[in-house]
Amino acid sequence: MRQMFKVPLILNLTALLAVIWIIVPAPGYQIWLFSVAVSEWSLWFAALALLGIIAGLFSRTVNGQGNLWLLSSVIGSLAFIISLYPFFSVLSIAREQNISLSLKTYFNGIWKESNSSAKELKDFTTYTYAHADGEGLQLDVYLPTVNAANGASVIVVHEGSWNGGARSDFPQWNRWLAAQGYTVFDIDYRVAPQPNYLTATGDVKCAVRWVKSHAAEFKISPERISLLGRSAGAHLALLAAYSAGDARLPATCAEENVTNENVRAVVSFYAPTDLPWAYDNPANRLVIDGPATLSRFLGGSPHESNEIRERFILASPVARISSATPPTLLIHGGQDQLVRSENMTRLAGKLKEANATHKTLFIPYAQHGFDYNFNGWGAQIVQSEILGFLHENIQTR
Repeated sequence: MRQMFKVPLILNLTALLAVIWIIVPAPGYQIWLFSVAVSEWSLWFAALALLGIIAGLFSRTVNGQGNLWLLSSVIGSLAFIISLYPFFSVLSIAREQNISLSLKTYFNGIWKESNSSAKELKDFTTYTYAHADGEGLQLDVYLPTVNAANGASVIVVHEGSWNGGARSDFPQWNRWLAAQGYTVFDIDYRVAPQPNYLTATGDVKCAVRWVKSHAAEFKISPERISLLGRSAGAHLALLAAYSAGDARLPATCAEENVTNENVRAVVSFYAPTDLPWAYDNPANRLVIDGPATLSRFLGGSPHESNEIRERFILASPVARISSATPPTLLIHGGQDQLVRSENMTRLAGKLKEANATHKTLFIPYAQHGFDYNFNGWGAQIVQSEILGFLHENIQTR
């Protein structure tokens, strides 16, 4: 008789052991990767828990009472409740922003194109925008499929802790932006050797200059360019946008007939923004050693010397703000275990003090990298917010 209760118990235990990482900090990098996936596809685990609960009820009906059935039901119910947290945590945001969340999009997404499969489509053209250290720095260009953005374009800066990653890591988003009428330039920058705070920032500025110098070729306006970055790339996007023309953070190339690397706006996904603070207040060090990552990027600890501390400040977007700072959209998740969400609020506070145009978007359930699921709850909200932000700040202005 007890054998019939084992299947529901296994189903419910599997669901609980998976969804628990939606709310519990991961004890290591691999579990963190798993937690991102579970958070973004949590309703599939809700279905698994519900199946376990129903199977348990059926077994109880057939075989009578049993403590094992009760235990299985409690476990399944707990897993089911936790799995609903991502959805219910964004409902109020969706209502406030008048965004319709699509259950069909959410469930269909796992069967349709993913960011991994999208890389194989090759519906972009690769150009070399500069040469450095004997190698070419490249960018992928996604041309708009509709003429709706008034010559506006978006330069995308990839993630990777400043020492990894590659252009077009999130091709679905590039293709989606192109479908809205934007020309997308997804760029590489130097990730080695470290410290590379100067070269990485300079490469982003170099890419901006290259795009401006080729504006006529791509039928875009050099005055309607936005930067969009993720994680370390978001930091570089913010820093490049906020420090345009600063000789201490120069572009690594010069383009004829281009005198500046100014951009109209910047979009930041989960960026570190206050580097001295981030060094002293890391997120989950079991997942990533934030202080060590920053030390490699900047060449030491901010407590080592005044010179290195000044580097941390120089490379911090929070220290680069003025009333002329480009309009900024800041996006962060409440369950981010790599970059604490205070990075967003600290920068937003400085932007408010300077009366600089900005908007924040906080996704309570979201992990670092949540937007890898292009059809998830967080991504559906972000897509609407990005479109509104770009339309207001680079498309119509």
